[in-house]
Amino acid sequence: MSQTVLDSAVVDNETIEQFRADGVVALRNVVDAEWVERLREGVAAEMADPSPTAHAYESTGFFGGLDLWRVHADFEEFVLGSRLGEYASAMFGSLTVRMYYDQLFVKAPGASQPVPWHNDQPYWPISGRQVMSFWIALDEVDATSGRVEYVRGSHAWDRWFQPRTFAPTNAHDYKQNPDYEPAPDVEADRDAYDIVSFDLQPGDAVAFWAMILHGSRGNSNQGRARRGYAVRYIGTDVRYDPRIGTAEALHYDELEPGAPMETDHYPIVWPRSA
Repeated sequence: MSQTVLDSAVVDNETIEQFRADGVVALRNVVDAEWVERLREGVAAEMADPSPTAHAYESTGFFGGLDLWRVHADFEEFVLGSRLGEYASAMFGSLTVRMYYDQLFVKAPGASQPVPWHNDQPYWPISGRQVMSFWIALDEVDATSGRVEYVRGSHAWDRWFQPRTFAPTNAHDYKQNPDYEPAPDVEADRDAYDIVSFDLQPGDAVAFWAMILHGSRGNSNQGRARRGYAVRYIGTDVRYDPRIGTAEALHYDELEPGAPMETDHYPIVWPRSA
């Protein structure tokens, strides 16, 4: 898994090496207090007036949405102008980084909704190695509030797991892809896996590869919501790949299958001079 190491002013080589070996790493204080508050305000606005891609499961206390940056100015300013693009450049070794999409995950106090064990890239109509996410904490996150758990090293398994809906029922499940396999039942034998997770403060982030196996439990904390905001970035080796079973909301028919993501629909975020 050879990758370019780029000089970076924002992340040290030890962190990059841990990210590439483990598939996941915690980054502390990457979003300042002013931006945390602006993102919280954006979440409140989205929940008060949901965009077309929002999905709420009232019975379990879960609210989510994607591509918020295309409809909310604060989210757009953040994903295009923050230093996360520079982080991504150094961490996955691409001189150019593009914005892919963003996603919101809100678990209300006491929410029972888990997120099933999965890896992300099978959901997405793209192929390539340089695909990563930053999961940003907008609240204090710990074991009681449903922090995300990751199977360390599973990004290197090269195993594509069949996507599953996060909904309480399977009414809107994904089409079956014959090239995928079912995700392992991690909960049935947790000791068999090298599971890692991170307590986070508002403004901390977890950086992880799109192929790492991860999931989360419900928010058993009755006094605190768990608002997580994920931003996904891609590098130059990524191609459009609308294979069966990927999320229709992320399809972009202006691109031909196999084409590089070189379009303003996925704007360059690093280097900014571009």
